[in-house]
Amino acid sequence: MGKVLDKKRLKEFLGKVSKGKELIAPVKRGTLRFEIININYFDDICLEGRPLFSIKKFFSPAKHDLLKLNLADKKKPFEEEKTRFKPRVIFGARLCDFNGLLRLDKLFNSKEYQDDYYKAARENTLLIGINCVPAPSKYCFCESMGLEKYYDLMLHDMGNKYYIEAGSPKGEALIMTLEDYDFVMPEIKCDKKLFRKDLTQYYDNPAWNSENDKCLSCGKCTSHCTTCLCFDVMDELEVDLKKGKRFKEWDSCQFLNFTLVAGGAIFRKDRLSRFKHRIYHKLQYFREKFGMDMCTGCGRCIEACPRLIDFTEVINKFR
Repeated sequence: MGKVLDKKRLKEFLGKVSKGKELIAPVKRGTLRFEIININYFDDICLEGRPLFSIKKFFSPAKHDLLKLNLADKKKPFEEEKTRFKPRVIFGARLCDFNGLLRLDKLFNSKEYQDDYYKAARENTLLIGINCVPAPSKYCFCESMGLEKYYDLMLHDMGNKYYIEAGSPKGEALIMTLEDYDFVMPEIKCDKKLFRKDLTQYYDNPAWNSENDKCLSCGKCTSHCTTCLCFDVMDELEVDLKKGKRFKEWDSCQFLNFTLVAGGAIFRKDRLSRFKHRIYHKLQYFREKFGMDMCTGCGRCIEACPRLIDFTEVINKFR
C-alpha cells in the first residue's frame, strides 16, 4: 500500500519537501544532466530518458580540496578543509543511481572505511526517484543485476497521477497526508540482458579481444559509471613553495599510470589487462567481498564510450 499524488501537485509537493534544502533534478541543458535548481524553475525538470552522468558527483566531487598549506603561518601551517553540507533533495534519479550509492556506502560510509565528505553528503540527502517503466535507454540492463529497493521515495507515472512508494521511515513521514492507494509497482524490463555467471574460468577467453581492440583508454566509462570512484591524492605548491594544498581527484583504472609505483613499474601496462580489471572488479571482486555486484546495469559506460564498447556482449559469448 502506497500513496497517490496528482501530477499537477508535484511542484507543490517538491516545494514542501525541498524547503530549506537544495533541489537536484535532471534538466535539459544541451544534454540531460543533474543540476541544482530553484523550485521556481520546476518546468525545466525533464524526466524523459536518463542523464548520461550519474549523481555520484554530488557525493564525491571530481576534485575536492582536503587541506591548505601556509608555511608563513607558524601557528597553523596546515588547515584541514572543513566539511560543510546543506541538506538537499535529489529528485528524478533512477533505481540504478540509488543502488550505486548503496555500493558506495560500503566503500566510503562503513565502520571499516569512512570518507567524511561522503558520509555528510549521504546523511543530508533525501532520495526521491522515478520508476523506469519503460527502460529509459537501450543501453540499460539493470533487470539482470538484481537491484534493491534503496530510496526514500519512488514515483511511478500513472498518466495524470504518480503512485508513490516509501522506502524508508523518512520517506513515509513525507507522504503521510497523501491519499492511500493500493498498487503494485511494475518491475523494470530491459531489452539488453547480461547472462552472468562466475567469470573466474573465462579470464583468458579470446572473446575479450573483440571489444578490447576498440578501446582508447580514455576513461569515459569510469567517469560516467555510477560506482567507479577511484581517486588519487595530489599535493600542489605555489611558486613561492610556502603555500599550497592537498586535494583528491577522480582517477581511472583505464589509465596507463593508474598502477604506477615508485621505481616506474606499472602493473597493468597492456590495455587488455586494464579492460578486464574493470569488468572483473564490477562483477566478481566486489561481489566476493561484499556479496553484491558493483555494476548496477545503468549502461552509461557503453553509451559514453566513443567506440560503444559493450562488455555485456563479451560475457554473453561465454554462454
